[in-house]
Amino acid sequence: MDITKTNCLSKEEYREVVSLLKTCERHDSFEIGACLNLSMIQKGDDKHLDIILAHEKKELVGFLGLYSFVDPKKVELAGMIHPAYRNQGKFSRLLEHAKQITRERDANEVLFVCPIKSESAIHLALKMEATYMYTEFTMEYKGIYHKKYDCPVNMSINKADLSESAMIMKLFSEGFDVAPSDENVKRLIESNLTKLGYELFLVHVDKIPIATITISDEEESVYLSAFTVTSSQRRNGYGRAILERIISDIKVRYPKKSIRLDVDVRNEGAIRLYENIGFRVVDGFDYYLAK
Repeated sequence: MDITKTNCLSKEEYREVVSLLKTCERHDSFEIGACLNLSMIQKGDDKHLDIILAHEKKELVGFLGLYSFVDPKKVELAGMIHPAYRNQGKFSRLLEHAKQITRERDANEVLFVCPIKSESAIHLALKMEATYMYTEFTMEYKGIYHKKYDCPVNMSINKADLSESAMIMKLFSEGFDVAPSDENVKRLIESNLTKLGYELFLVHVDKIPIATITISDEEESVYLSAFTVTSSQRRNGYGRAILERIISDIKVRYPKKSIRLDVDVRNEGAIRLYENIGFRVVDGFDYYLAK
């Protein structure tokens, strides 16, 4: 088995990864694409992404991604092995290379991302004595459950630019309990403001910024993330109104793509909000902390 490491795939390598993904999903009868973050691996990011590829006779048979979304020292691992090459120790070999990368990064937190329908992934995490941490649901917008909501007329939603990054940082600091001076979060905001495939929106009420939300193009789906409303404006209907506007816009611009988001199963308030707008749980992922 030939193993290569990179943080930026060629177009041909990306097509190989997508092809392997579809092969695995057809065989296993459940999705794993969400945990592989296709938009991220398509564009590459030398500070937040490492990719390990395994080939047998020039055929891609294994993939393992190491993702850091905010802090480069906090790493999530997600991968796959071609069905015909499983139970041969190949994924263990990929994990050995991943350990070397996390040591080089001086990572202080490594999480295994396991689809809740994948008994083999969860079994492997437990076999490696990893500790269960939490679960996220993947929710998908279903129009038949959507109950129309009248949006406040004094609300505007516009794509943000770099000149507004300080205001977005202020909203992030309040909504996600991060320090206003956190350089990792600042870099994430700047990246989402400039990176192809990502759009970060700023919401104003009477010209006062009150919320932010990000959308990303993930091949067959558009994902919503980093959604927060300032505490003084919560429970006023703005969260639902923002989702109404964003969903309407996505349906026009991406008519053939599903609309999805991930949410911690413990966040019951957010889940109720998403259900009211028409989202339903379609999948999920368990997170295990590596020993």
